[in-house]
Amino acid sequence: MTIESYLAELGARLPRIRRRRVLVEAREHLVDSAARHSAAGRSAQEAERAALEDFGDVDTVARRVRAEVAVHETRIASTLALAASALFVVPLYGVPENTLPPAPWMAKPVDIDVLQTIAASLWLTSLGFAAVVTASAWSRWPRLAAAALPSVSLGLVAAAVTSAALVVRWFGVAQVTFAWPLLAAPLALGCVGASAIAAAWAGRRRELLRD
Repeated sequence: MTIESYLAELGARLPRIRRRRVLVEAREHLVDSAARHSAAGRSAQEAERAALEDFGDVDTVARRVRAEVAVHETRIASTLALAASALFVVPLYGVPENTLPPAPWMAKPVDIDVLQTIAASLWLTSLGFAAVVTASAWSRWPRLAAAALPSVSLGLVAAAVTSAALVVRWFGVAQVTFAWPLLAAPLALGCVGASAIAAAWAGRRRELLRD
């Protein structure tokens, strides 16, 4: 096998995202290695063969590159989930705080207070878990992060559902502006959707992290 045929076979097994860069670096390394073997007195064919043996077989190199890409993409996905969790505070607190008129009650109804507490607790739990997952992804446990990302998404879904129940109940006891749900709902769905995309993205790379 020549260097060029080796690179062609390797390129067919690499993820597109890093294929060009890896092939350029591999070619440079192989050419330099072959030159060193030639300088040691080997023929051109022997030098190429020795360079390829030193570099490693196609399967091993391709698995290593795919695993490196999977780690990189898992880290991006975890960071996306963390950002989505952090931004969920906007529909959960920022929009209601700036669109709701003063409450018409002296003491907040118990069920509304409970729903608010649950929604806030679910969000904070998801945010904290997302931070732990992201820290794992950027350390030595990216596969653990990939497995845990769906939990972040589920936590945000639960917070969004609880918030929706809160909106319905609030509308039942007070005259409120429609700006609240109209603004908060798309923002909440965006955060939930981003976290779900992150979980699916990392999940598809999970098996590659075994390599």
